[in-house]
Amino acid sequence: MSQWYQMDFPDPSSEPARMLYCYHDTVLVIVMMVLFGVGWFLILVLVAPFMKGLVNRDITNSDKLEVAWTLLPSFFLVAIGSSSLLNLYEMEVGDNVGYNVSVTGHQWYWEYNYILDLDESTKDSDYIYFSLMKD
Repeated sequence: MSQWYQMDFPDPSSEPARMLYCYHDTVLVIVMMVLFGVGWFLILVLVAPFMKGLVNRDITNSDKLEVAWTLLPSFFLVAIGSSSLLNLYEMEVGDNVGYNVSVTGHQWYWEYNYILDLDESTKDSDYIYFSLMKD
């Protein structure tokens, strides 16, 4: 049960929710790695003038550093993108996907609840149209 002061996600109750929870944790780890890497280079560059040129010769005109600086973000983006597409596919086309539309309306003291189960009614598209037009 989630509370208003809860700082974490509620416990996942389905497989896509569990996959999204793991995806969030993975992206958080990758963001922290990038943050620490960029912060380390920032500190290295800011401290370089006080090191009397010892750091500067390793950073400027370094082909290995330029290749790593270019390829590492692309690997991170491919890893994040592939797991994101897998999550999207599982949520839209997976085995246990439920398509329900729930509409709640309030008027004075009354509450109206309309629930349309699209899993059962997608076999006949006219049924969806006429069931929405009925009321």
